[in-house]
Amino acid sequence: MEHEEWKDIYEIFYKPMLLYALSLTKNMQDAEDLIQETFIKAFLSYERTGNLKCWLITVLKHEYFNLYRKQKREILSDKISITEEKHEDYLDEFIRNEERKLLFQEIQKLPMREKEILMESIYFHLSDQEIAGMHKVSNDNVRKIRSRAKRKLMKRLEGES
Repeated sequence: MEHEEWKDIYEIFYKPMLLYALSLTKNMQDAEDLIQETFIKAFLSYERTGNLKCWLITVLKHEYFNLYRKQKREILSDKISITEEKHEDYLDEFIRNEERKLLFQEIQKLPMREKEILMESIYFHLSDQEIAGMHKVSNDNVRKIRSRAKRKLMKRLEGES
């Protein structure tokens, strides 16, 4: 495969592989290291036979087992423990951040007036009266525009699920 193809593959599979790696390692740094190792080994060893996604997952699992064995030795020697609670918090935060990014990207696709009013309302926490004053429209008009923008966002976000 060419360099550009691998770049595209990396962009397509990075996020799902990172979530999978996080579920295994329960640690963002280890998950990112695992993803790096996985793509390097896959890049060096993949032959155009079989399903690439399955190959990446297989390499990821093998890399995780190698990492797990290494960590197990380190934990026994250093007596370090990793708590499940921290992993859950980090995974929840990662998912929330991804949802925020998706929401922001979809807001950017709205018509200018809807985008501005929604951004001012959500991100800047301005009141309807403040927004109405900035745009020289009535409070009712601000609510209507925001409502219309929210409906459009909901339709778009439901369509991507």
